[in-house]
Amino acid sequence: MQVRLGLTGLVRRDGPTALDRGQIRESSRIERFKSVAIPVRRALNATDRVSAAAALETMQGIGAPLGLNAAGDAWTALQRELDQTIAFGGGRVPQRAILAAFLDAAAFYDPLDRETSSDAFIDTWGTAGEALGCQLAEDAAKVIVQLDSVAAAVLDEPEILPPPEKTPPPPPDPQEPLWKRIMSLIRPGE
Repeated sequence: MQVRLGLTGLVRRDGPTALDRGQIRESSRIERFKSVAIPVRRALNATDRVSAAAALETMQGIGAPLGLNAAGDAWTALQRELDQTIAFGGGRVPQRAILAAFLDAAAFYDPLDRETSSDAFIDTWGTAGEALGCQLAEDAAKVIVQLDSVAAAVLDEPEILPPPEKTPPPPPDPQEPLWKRIMSLIRPGE
């Protein structure tokens, strides 16, 4: 559910832009990924209790329910992509290293800290690394959600979805006198 909730937060429009080190960039990009980074970081860690690789291996040992092949193929494609190297900063760097550094920067982001982990990430990888980290984190989160759906089917459990957005209260009745509206705010329930 945490990954699903984090993905819904990523859908929201981009935050305010600011001039940072001579570049115009979204000032809260890494902060938006904090809610996704923590569970994705754990799911990608092979030694963690909530490891996606261990869950996939266990599900394959039980038997192949509907969708397991597609989820397994998506996981394999993600691992293949993370193992690829790209020319970055004068050398070849595995994308897995950039994703791990980005997830660490987002997971340990503290807006009150003067020297944040996101600053260290930007100093090392630059804004291009930030953009690549955002894309890889989002791709990994989508694969993890797909694996979670299959796990729910294997366990014959319902998928745990984030709570729906709250609807705003209806507007006040224009025919109702103002004094009644004020009294309803002062003494609710009467």
